[in-house]
Amino acid sequence: MPSTTRKNIKNPPFTSDTLLRQEMMRTYLTGLMNSSNQDKFCCLSPEVMEPIYNGSTRMNPATIFINSGSEEDIQYIREQAIKRGEEVSLAMTGHTCHFDGPNDQGRDTANTKYLAYDSTEISSLQKKEVHRSGIIEVRNIMDNIMNKREMIVSFISRGPVGSPVADPTLQMTDSFYVTHSEYILYRMMRPAAFSKDVAAKGYFFVNFHSSGELTPERVSANLHNRRIYMDVERFRSYSMNAQYAGNSIAPKKINHRFANMNNLRNYFGKRLDEHMFITGFQIQGEIIYFAGAYPSGCGKTGTAMTGSHLIGDDLAKIFIDVESGEVRAVNPEKGMFGIIEGVNEKDDPETMKILREEGNEVIFSNILIHEKKPFWVGMGEPLPLNGRNFEGDWSKEDGKPASHKNGRFTVELNGLENFDLETENPNGVKISAFLFGGRDYTTMPTVIKAHNWMNTIVHGAIIRSATTATEIGADGSEKRSPFANEAFFPGPLGQYIKHYEAFGENPDIAEGNLPSGFQVNYWLHKSARRTLAPGEEDGLLGEKQDTKVWMRIMALMHQGKVETIWTPIGHVPKYRDLKRLFSEILGKEYPKTTYNMQFSLYIDNLLNRVSMSINEFAEEKGMPDDFFHVLDTWRRDLSALKSIIGPVVRPDQIIEYVTANIPE
Repeated sequence: MPSTTRKNIKNPPFTSDTLLRQEMMRTYLTGLMNSSNQDKFCCLSPEVMEPIYNGSTRMNPATIFINSGSEEDIQYIREQAIKRGEEVSLAMTGHTCHFDGPNDQGRDTANTKYLAYDSTEISSLQKKEVHRSGIIEVRNIMDNIMNKREMIVSFISRGPVGSPVADPTLQMTDSFYVTHSEYILYRMMRPAAFSKDVAAKGYFFVNFHSSGELTPERVSANLHNRRIYMDVERFRSYSMNAQYAGNSIAPKKINHRFANMNNLRNYFGKRLDEHMFITGFQIQGEIIYFAGAYPSGCGKTGTAMTGSHLIGDDLAKIFIDVESGEVRAVNPEKGMFGIIEGVNEKDDPETMKILREEGNEVIFSNILIHEKKPFWVGMGEPLPLNGRNFEGDWSKEDGKPASHKNGRFTVELNGLENFDLETENPNGVKISAFLFGGRDYTTMPTVIKAHNWMNTIVHGAIIRSATTATEIGADGSEKRSPFANEAFFPGPLGQYIKHYEAFGENPDIAEGNLPSGFQVNYWLHKSARRTLAPGEEDGLLGEKQDTKVWMRIMALMHQGKVETIWTPIGHVPKYRDLKRLFSEILGKEYPKTTYNMQFSLYIDNLLNRVSMSINEFAEEKGMPDDFFHVLDTWRRDLSALKSIIGPVVRPDQIIEYVTANIPE
């Protein structure tokens, strides 16, 4: 893989024709602005001006608003979101609600495609469209789509301003809801500062979005023409006829994809852009920061919130600090776009506080409103008899859910009590461990620590997870979810895994600073570990709040402050330490029977997972041999353990075997 930085910006030789063209662009664009916006626009560099010119001449807005991120600008955006019906005001000051259409409630995987040249390889798990034909198709949809509307242009830093890994990001949209959300989620930049950042970094991401024609209910009318196309050759995105934030707020997952491709091309083995939270735990005066990757809807935000020092709940830009030899990370966001179903006072007191107290700006989406107050499924309180939700008028008698399973809340992180001021540190925080997990109902133990770096990669790559309401058409079936990032890296899986391997082997990482690796599984079901009693409902073996214990034991395992038990696939914690932590942290008993169900090796299930993974990854091009060596070793040792002990191996049986057969 090439490791030299490719400059995305290609300035033509300076001539009088160039000057004339630049003046033509400026004249055309300022003609769509009032004097205030012209003043903000005047300091913009030609390379940033050009995509704005291209977008406006095609989408044909009536006016252009330049969002500089000032309080005056954001107040205008808030007011317009209400005035135009994209949001409705709630009883609490600063709280609003947005409704997407009934069929616009998740990521549109069917119409999400990468636009790439024939020679550019794309992940086998994603959809590719031939570059030129895709551009022509989406441009035809874009033509005049903003007619009689205002285009909002925002200048965004995906990461703390001044960070070497922050991505300069340009957003053009006709949605004030999208811009309002981006103000909460990202750091806005002044046009002049943005132009300087682009010049220094040599690239920027460009995003075109339009909600398209709206129905009287203010939802996108032409969902048959919904397209989320990403040009990975030029880092440009086109999101048309879409309102759901996962499809329309481009700096989030759309530009996360671009960052991944940028790393493969220009920072191979040097940077990782991951679908990970970043949260810290203070233990005896030291803060241990974890970066954790779980697919959307699998408890990632709730897990992040258990930390005493929260940096972020969704995305992480990970890099090697050459001076210190540390692996460090920043959050490209400054806000949270969290799933709200099941958020309640018992399990999520920190989140509930920010959703219930004055002084916090909150955008709810696709929940129930009654008398200007928000309600949602699983909030732990009685729901009203009627109200309004994303489908219109709602009545409890109809038997339909009050809120959508993918209903959301958007807030700034700095309103949370566990917010870490290091979030705005351009140099990020030191990462001690990577966690990987998903909705695995049957197979993996609850916590397992990888033997080494390649084992960490394998644990991340073989994740399988039940689909959730974050995707349109999800039916709960299990699918591959490598690194919980499979939907967001454009390149081939083989390249991505080699990139991970090279990162861990980078000599710039000082000895002792390579993060530990864990696979976690909070989703084991009772029926996978024992026979249910007559009439007993299936469900999770543990409780949501148990996450606080799992995070603490992993911190102690990373530090080497607790003993662990070797297994073929990694190390598991001992019962005595978990029993103590459950008592200290949650004040409850932790039965040995529960421990055995959560940490025993159900070998037939594990062997099935290993075989399935070997077969799937054998189809991927360019896979490293060491990857398969790990899986082959797991299969060999699991098979041996089954023949020695049996199909279910308890942790204490491994201890007994080691004690009896390995000399001191």
